Amino acid sequence: MNDLVIGMAGAGGDGIVSAGESLIGALAKEGYFAILTKSFGSQIRGGESSCRLRVATVPVANPGGVLDVAVALNWDDFLRFGGELPVGERTVVIYEQKTGVAPDALPLGSVEPAVSLAVPIEELARKTAGTQQAKNSVVLGLLAGWFGLPREGILAGLRRKLAAKGDAVLQGNERAFAAGLDYAAAQPLGSEYRLDPPHATATRRIVTDGNEMCAQAALFAGCTFFGGYPITPATEIMQHLQRDIWKHGGVVLQGEDEIASIAAAVGASFAGKKAMTATSGPGLSLKTEVLGLASVAELPLVCVDVQRGGPSTGMPTKREQADLFAAAFSAHGDSVRPILAPTGVADTFAVTVEAFNIAERYQTPVIVLSDQEIAQRKEVIEAVDLTRFEVLDRLVPTAAELEGYTRFRLTDSGISPISHPGMKGGNYLAAGIEHDEHGAPTASGGMHARMNDKRLNKLNPLKDRRDLFMIEGDADATIGLISWGSVAGIALEALRTARSEGLEVKLLVPTLIYPVAEEIYREFFASLRQCLVIEQSHQGQLHRLIRMWVDVPDNFASLAQSGANPIAPSDVVARIRGMARQPVRTSRRHPNDLMNTL
Repeated sequence: MNDLVIGMAGAGGDGIVSAGESLIGALAKEGYFAILTKSFGSQIRGGESSCRLRVATVPVANPGGVLDVAVALNWDDFLRFGGELPVGERTVVIYEQKTGVAPDALPLGSVEPAVSLAVPIEELARKTAGTQQAKNSVVLGLLAGWFGLPREGILAGLRRKLAAKGDAVLQGNERAFAAGLDYAAAQPLGSEYRLDPPHATATRRIVTDGNEMCAQAALFAGCTFFGGYPITPATEIMQHLQRDIWKHGGVVLQGEDEIASIAAAVGASFAGKKAMTATSGPGLSLKTEVLGLASVAELPLVCVDVQRGGPSTGMPTKREQADLFAAAFSAHGDSVRPILAPTGVADTFAVTVEAFNIAERYQTPVIVLSDQEIAQRKEVIEAVDLTRFEVLDRLVPTAAELEGYTRFRLTDSGISPISHPGMKGGNYLAAGIEHDEHGAPTASGGMHARMNDKRLNKLNPLKDRRDLFMIEGDADATIGLISWGSVAGIALEALRTARSEGLEVKLLVPTLIYPVAEEIYREFFASLRQCLVIEQSHQGQLHRLIRMWVDVPDNFASLAQSGANPIAPSDVVARIRGMARQPVRTSRRHPNDLMNTL
């Protein structure tokens, strides 16, 4: 096998996620590509936990679909994850014998897996290590033995992880690992289940997650102030910055709440610093008023929203893409904030740097819409080539411009030089109230209109940035796909599968989500008779957003699912096949027909 998807679930304390992290570390050192996603119940302590690991000999863009291997230490906990750990007819199911379930009576409904293996996992752990807490080491031994995973690499990882716990614990887990290997050797599955060796490579790879990449990109872009408040699944951004930002002369401030943290970031931006805040959906709701202040005061700011299931507290530990409307439309008044979205862990670095560049160039708050999967999944990626990035700084006034300084001067580009406290002659008033060119409050309708033009029109060049859009596939295809965020990797794999079957399809993945780049979408739509927008939100929010701005193909459909209901590449391929067989109309819908579009 050159592509293997393993899903594991158990109770809190079973070490399921630790086992997954040990595996991805060992696989990365061997030269494999891999993605590890983690999922938990929403309890503060305890509850169920799971992980799924996709390992392959070539780069992969998503965690995969139906499991090749399912490990259940507890059936109640495994079944709580539903579609996140889908079992199919080709799946090998490994489960705790102590559950008392017969191999031909698994609680999987009508699904009959290829192989069912009841293993005395807890018994092996107690016999070899003296504690059931070594169950995860037994599981690692079983997986290494049955599927050809790197034994020495896994064992080396265990030794690093457990070295601080003392020789007794370490040696017990080594024996538990060996017991898993021996059990697998005694009951072989066959060579067809073994993972192919990795391809030789000289490139350097790292194992990291989206939140760490976001934090490191912020430092690279010159961020020296972070104001934040802990919230799942964005907290690690603050934790990573707290560890490193002081090395760059920067500061992390944990505010007393979400509002205080973004207000402090806006204050730091006013003081001339590159500033960032990070949150999730509930925090974005609280930050919207201060985002409006940054818009009207034309202050650079990056706000990262690591989306999770909503509304309200929703599902803190599950992925969703349902904050798009909140990011685009929650501002009162006529305000446009650029929205960028990464598609994976590696992409998060580039998108975060771009967010700072846009914020600084256009003197505007920028929202980065990450999500729980990208933020917290571990991924084996190529080391980042820093030489390909340019870092931009805000436009500051010249000495001549500081003579009678006019902060909000109306310019052809809409961008006016920005000073900071301490710059001689650069004093100005920055307030949330509408102002004239000097920053003085105004109630003039004419000036308000001109300032609206200034703030909105200066962002128009963004819509011509073709480098913020990825297009792959057949240029003249009549079937199109659009996807964004973490789901884009699923659409990309589906596109490649469909094209391998001889179907002509193309895919558009926007990094710039808002403002909508009408012309780029029009060009993409020109050859299409049908188009499918794939996203993880109940309403299909990007699908609706595009329809508000662009004249779309008549057969402009949505494949949208609520969070914690994963979309698999096979789901998208099935829709493409159906579209290829379907006769279509060729008329176009008018973009201003709001009764139809909304």
